[in-house]
This record gives sequence, C-alpha cells and structure tokens, in this order.
Amino acid sequence: MSQPQEQDAAKVAEQQAAEEMNRLDSLVSYLHHHVASIGISEQVFALDSINRLLSQVHTANADAMQQEREQLKTLTEEAFMTYAKGQRYGFVNPNKLYKKDDYDVTYEQPDSAFLAAAHQAFATNAACQFLDSCQPSAKAYQQLLEAYKKDSTEAGRKRIALNMERLRWRDPNQPAEDERHILVNIPAQQVWAITKDSTFSMKICCGSPSKRTPMLTSAIRLIEVNPEWNIPYSIIRNEVSHRAGDSAYFARNAYYITDRSGKKVDPKSLSQSDLRSGSYRIAQRSGAGNSLGRLIFRFNNRFSVYLHDTNNKSAFKNERRTVSHGCVRLERPFDMALFVLPDADPWLFDRIRLSIDMKPETERGINYVKEHKNQAGRMRLINSTDVTPNVPLQINYFTVYPNPETGVIETWPDRYSYDKTLETALKPFLR
Repeated sequence: MSQPQEQDAAKVAEQQAAEEMNRLDSLVSYLHHHVASIGISEQVFALDSINRLLSQVHTANADAMQQEREQLKTLTEEAFMTYAKGQRYGFVNPNKLYKKDDYDVTYEQPDSAFLAAAHQAFATNAACQFLDSCQPSAKAYQQLLEAYKKDSTEAGRKRIALNMERLRWRDPNQPAEDERHILVNIPAQQVWAITKDSTFSMKICCGSPSKRTPMLTSAIRLIEVNPEWNIPYSIIRNEVSHRAGDSAYFARNAYYITDRSGKKVDPKSLSQSDLRSGSYRIAQRSGAGNSLGRLIFRFNNRFSVYLHDTNNKSAFKNERRTVSHGCVRLERPFDMALFVLPDADPWLFDRIRLSIDMKPETERGINYVKEHKNQAGRMRLINSTDVTPNVPLQINYFTVYPNPETGVIETWPDRYSYDKTLETALKPFLR
C-alpha cells in the first residue's frame, strides 16, 4: 500500500472511530437521562464504569486506548441491551415470578428477531430511537412515571416502581385502551367497564388469600340467567363432605346429589368418604338463594372462575372483600349485563329482568306481567344469551394505578402479598 493510500485508510479509520465515539456518547447520555426516572439503579447499567472509560478515551490518542475503547463498546452495548429488554419486556420475567395457579396470561419475551434488531440498532445511529420504541406506551405507565419523579418518599417511590414493572410486561391479547373492555383490579376490589367515551365501576368480592382470584386475559362470551352451581370438588371435599347424611343441610342450601349416570341420590344414603370419592356431583338449584346469584358472566379460562351475582349482598359493605373461592362477585350484575350487550333489543333486557324478579321497563314487558300475573315470582323467560361480539376482560393486579374512571392515581393494599414477591425479585434492579 502506498503512503497516500495508507494516509487515506488512516483517515477513514479515524473518522469511523470518531463516529463510533459520537454514537456511544449519545447513547450514554440517553441512558443517564432516562435511567434516573424509571426506578432502576444506574449500577445495573454499569454507568460509573462507562463514564470512567469515556473520560479516559476522550483524553488519550486512539492507538494507546484501543483496549479501553473495546471495553467501553462492550459495556455500553450490554447497558443498551439491558435497558431495551427491561423496558420492552420487564426487568423481571413474570413467568418465573408467579405460580401457575395464580395467572393465565401470555407475557411476551425477547425473541431472536428482537435481539437481532437491537444489535443492528446499536451498530448504527438508530440506538436511541430503538430505545424509545421499547418504552411502555400505556397511558398508565406514563402517569406512574410522572408520579415517580414527583414522589419524595422511599416507600412511595418503591411501590410506584413495582407497578411500573408490571406495566412493562406485555400481553399480546390485552385489549386496546380505547376498546370496549372490562378491567378487574384485585387490590382495588373494583371492576371498571370501559369504552372510548365513558367508564363506570362497581365493587367486587374476589378470592381470599388462600383461594386467590387468578390474573388472566379472556373475553365475556355468555350470560347465564338463574344458573345452577356445580360445586367444585375442592369445596365438596373441604366444606360439604363433613355434612354427609344431613338431609336438612342439603335441603336448606338447595343442594342435590347425582351419581355418574345423572340419577339423584338421597343425602342420607352417602357417607363422608362417598362424597369425597369424586363419584358424585353436588349442585345447588337456581334461584335467589343460589351462591352464584341470578346472573353469571362466563368466559374461557382454565380455573373455572367467572364474574357473577351473589346471594350475599352484605359483603359489599365491607372494606376487605377477599371472601370468594376465586370467582369475582359483582355488586350490580344487571348493570354489567347492560354493558356487555350494548346493542341488544330492550325486550331482551326485560326478559332478563322478569326472570330475576326485577320490574320490566318496556311496554311489552309491563303488558306481559299483566297477562301473566298468576305467574309472578316464577317467570323464566330466558336461560342464557350469547355476548356477540365477545367483550374483552382482564383481571389484573396493581397496588398503584390510575383509576380508569377518574384518572387519579390511587393506592390499594397488597391483598395477596404479590408486591413483596415482586420486590424480592426486582431488588437487584431497584434504586
């Protein structure tokens, strides 16, 4: 290679080195600016070491600091990848955090396409733009981010940071923010029915700490009117079987027993071990005294939990309402029926009203009552109705979150101690 060629090559190498340093400078500046506000410690990104190397490289000639330059590039790329994956998928993997009985949500995880795009972005001037694209886009996250910056208490900032982490977990099946959907928040003991233009809420009762309501994503597909309750085996084993032979108990609760062929069996003829054998089905007849109440909202899930009415209305007066076996009990189930069937014929709603002993509101319904006054209290005009299209449903767990109805950030007790579990897992990352 001639001397002019060597000089040209040296200039190209020098220019490339300068461009790389500019990219690293911009990226490190980006990380400094953003890391401080997301509740994650700068130590996670080794920013002190990166700054020290940057200073050394900037004050020395390129040939003398080649090893330091390579180390700087390696550390900065590691910090870039940690931030990108953390903001896009969470710094903690929720699939390793919860037991299978606690959730049924498909949380996204980094795949080969994401990793390839990240490495490509790091090698170009697109690194900062790529990190911008990894930021959670949910409005709730942005609100918590601002709240975190303003909160001056260690305890308050930690609780906000935990819930910011929950919002980093992406569920590809979750409804869009402006889509008609139902949101249950277990710590709030509330459910919100949300549309683009309006939101209303009601109290709920949810699972006790020993029989937790699972986190899940699904969609309401069916409303059943005056349902029977097929008592789960776990409840039969733990709560019903010791009343074997007590026919008065079964009559009082409107329970009946059938064998595998569907034939009814006299409670007096069965022992506790018989009921625990799994050979018999126990159900509760429909009606006002049914544990599911008069309406149940069914959706696909592997836990056999649902939204439903209840015969124990007094529980909604309590501050702590973690009292169910896992299902979500609704304070105003008929209002939820109106929400999930927005385009239904008014006569359908009157048929539901009459079937659950409510007064009709349409002229047709009023006339129907007059014509069938001898059937008052026994009218059954509908057994179920499909919800079409299905209404998306999320059951979530946030202890700090903007109230979907008011927009005000609220704080609720850690009902199932999930904050403690998450804090332990996230501790190496927290500021």
